[in-house]
Amino acid sequence: MSEHLPPCGHHRVPIAAGSSRPDEAVLWLACTASGAVTRISVAGEIDMSNAHLLVELVESLVRPPPVAVEVDLSEVTFFCAHGISALLRARRLLADRGGRLTVRNPSAIVRRVLGITDALRELEVVPAVVRPRADGHARAPGAGHAIGSSGSATGTSHHTTLPGGSG
Repeated sequence: MSEHLPPCGHHRVPIAAGSSRPDEAVLWLACTASGAVTRISVAGEIDMSNAHLLVELVESLVRPPPVAVEVDLSEVTFFCAHGISALLRARRLLADRGGRLTVRNPSAIVRRVLGITDALRELEVVPAVVRPRADGHARAPGAGHAIGSSGSATGTSHHTTLPGGSG
């Protein structure tokens, strides 16, 4: 590793005054496998600087036998054309190898962008499932799971835990 690059997770971004501030994560990805389905939880912003990370993660999951991948977008706070492109590319990657991509729990901004662009026709979308809490009240979709982060040189942070190890 080059000496001029900071260790993973400890990046600093230059600011106008000539000093620097800690880099802040904008995207978190977490991946878990449960039986025949692999679930990718996404939180934060999906934009032009990081949408490729979602596609690369899905690409790393493509293997025989065909896999089913659920992408949980309940905690996405920004979503644009690059996010749509990433979902469609990931869907195509899986479909070409006999797999399936499902979008689960899209946040309001994701639903809006997918609806406006008519991309919903191309994707299998499963709405949020409201689960009861121990006290009998409904729990918000996406609540109760933690998503870790580690830095990257682009300022985008991600954490992936792949079946059989961590990445």
